[in-house]
Amino acid sequence: MGEAIQHAMAAHAWAALLLVVLLAWLEYVFPPVPGDSTMLFGFFLAGTGALSLSAVALAALLGSVLGAMTAYRLGARLGRSYFFLKSAWAREELAKVERWFGRFGPRLLAVNRFIPGVRGFFLYAAGIGRMEARGVLVYSTLSNVLWVALLAWGGTGLGSTWEDVRVVFRRYVWGIAIGLGLYLAVTIVRIRRRRRAGLTSSS
Repeated sequence: MGEAIQHAMAAHAWAALLLVVLLAWLEYVFPPVPGDSTMLFGFFLAGTGALSLSAVALAALLGSVLGAMTAYRLGARLGRSYFFLKSAWAREELAKVERWFGRFGPRLLAVNRFIPGVRGFFLYAAGIGRMEARGVLVYSTLSNVLWVALLAWGGTGLGSTWEDVRVVFRRYVWGIAIGLGLYLAVTIVRIRRRRRAGLTSSS
């Protein structure tokens, strides 16, 4: 997150809340945007008393939910022609998420916010796959509620300086991501073994 954003948020409460909504939304539409760090900084300011905690939480959740559904609609309307999916890396990551959806269905959206790197592809993949909008809204909102709650806890309780909060929170996030990754890997292996066992018994 740039220093200009930090200064604007620290100087003006209305600017801080507007930036939280905007960048939380943009992070889904164009994932390199620093939405998470902006929300975390907003909660850090709330922890110092500079902002209202409930206002930051509402702004973060509003931007995240709107961003998730925007990405879903873009995936449904534009498919693989969306400019963000032009690179080979992006197409590979999208294919990976689509395979996960094939195994777990829309419930996978409930953990999308907790998987760094590829989480920006989840909602595009849901749109491309024409998943039912109600399920996408429910599961992605659940993920966003849990994520915003984690950001609120981190921003207000992990340190007395912004640098402390930023560094420690990143460690927590990667720990959670590794745990989820291991769980997904084990689950996929179990599903494959069950399928193989079923094929063997039927033959």
